Amino acid sequence: MSLGMLAARITAAQLLNEAQRQLARVDANQPLWQWSLRRPRDLIAGRAFGQAKVSADDDGLTITSLDGTPFEVGLPIAWSLDLAHWPILQIELQRGGSGPLGLVWQGVDGTPTCLVPVASTLTPDTQTLRIDLRGLTWHAADGSACRSPGVVRMLRLRVQIPSNAILRLKSVSLVTTEPMSQPQNAIIDLPKYATGDKIERIVAPAQAWPMPIFRLPAGISAERMLALRDQMRERWPAALIVPASATLHPTAQASDIALAWVICILYLSVLIWLVLKPVKGRLRPWLEILGCVLGPLWLIAGLHWGLYPTPLGVVAFGGGLVFAVIIERHHLPRLWRWPTAGRDWLWPLAPIPVALLLIVFYGHALHRLPLAHVAAYVGWAWLQQWLMLVVLMRRFELALRQPYLAALAVATVFGLLHTPNGMLMQWCFLSELWWAWCFQRSRSVLPIGLAHAACALLVEAGLVGGLVRSLEVSARFFF
Repeated sequence: MSLGMLAARITAAQLLNEAQRQLARVDANQPLWQWSLRRPRDLIAGRAFGQAKVSADDDGLTITSLDGTPFEVGLPIAWSLDLAHWPILQIELQRGGSGPLGLVWQGVDGTPTCLVPVASTLTPDTQTLRIDLRGLTWHAADGSACRSPGVVRMLRLRVQIPSNAILRLKSVSLVTTEPMSQPQNAIIDLPKYATGDKIERIVAPAQAWPMPIFRLPAGISAERMLALRDQMRERWPAALIVPASATLHPTAQASDIALAWVICILYLSVLIWLVLKPVKGRLRPWLEILGCVLGPLWLIAGLHWGLYPTPLGVVAFGGGLVFAVIIERHHLPRLWRWPTAGRDWLWPLAPIPVALLLIVFYGHALHRLPLAHVAAYVGWAWLQQWLMLVVLMRRFELALRQPYLAALAVATVFGLLHTPNGMLMQWCFLSELWWAWCFQRSRSVLPIGLAHAACALLVEAGLVGGLVRSLEVSARFFF
């Protein structure tokens, strides 16, 4: 479907942009891995492991020892780290107490956790620590020797300072001591269907390369692209993963946040104008449709929703939703309108058996979902269906004059709001097309919202991680 092709194109462009930014950082001798520590959430679990308290400071994190025993702070890792080729750990501090600084790491291949109790020593005047990981002696918990770290998926700082002493951390980074220039023959084209021994032979030449370039096969889905990316990064954390036939050019990340805010303010100003002075005539439904969806589409399809939504994205997204509530304020009871016939309950539930069959044939054992998450998602699904079927459907019907065209338009918008998750976009398009048909016969959003919630929660519990990569959308899909 065209939605799947769109998702693949967006994913390919995103991977190319990521690779070019990564190459630009290396060419500029900037750290490839760097953690700016500003808030507790910048650490694993948002806290210290042990008897210590973490709080935000003006320009870093303040960590207070509660009883003088060792504590650990974990650094978030997107996929893995290459400590063999980036072996210099650099720590920026403001000030802190005196005591030993140790390190803890764990590999990706099931190796035991390894540590060095004293990698360096903290003093109250310490502002920068530079630790060469290659010169340290590592031990496992049972006392056996560990090899020098290579590719790891966990890295923690182990600190011991006196009780009530304070350590202020600003940033941590990994730097390299070897040139990262890429010869032309450091490119490997991944085959479309190869698996097992065949793909091992193809990638074998890259075994000793710190930053190989892997070009993805042409014509594969967004999910397959990310699966290959994850597979390569598991062994080469710094690998550059690019689309088929792509040519890399170092490109620094450009950010024009001021222009984006200007556009957002103009968007909100137009929404206010449409509320105060609604346009008359056939243009009105189109303007109201655009007013409702442009903000959410900009946040999601524009890949502005990452690990944490940006203030700009939240404002644009919220502006569209608030505009929808205002223009429908006289018809809000439609949100909980009760169906008049039993079949109006049964027809919207038809996708649920389909989801169950997919779980039986392609899924895994159902994961238990937290009750709070289930309750929140029911409300969120209900709100989505209200926006699609009550707010947008009526306006598409006025603008297009044909019920089937209105249903297709609503389903397309619903699919686009799940960009760039290709499989999810297609499933959402088909499901919403069915629910739009149901709504045009019952004009009740309540059973459709419950059916949407049930289907999504079943997929999350039984298909995510297998047939479905994830239920994430926007930039979160790439994590």
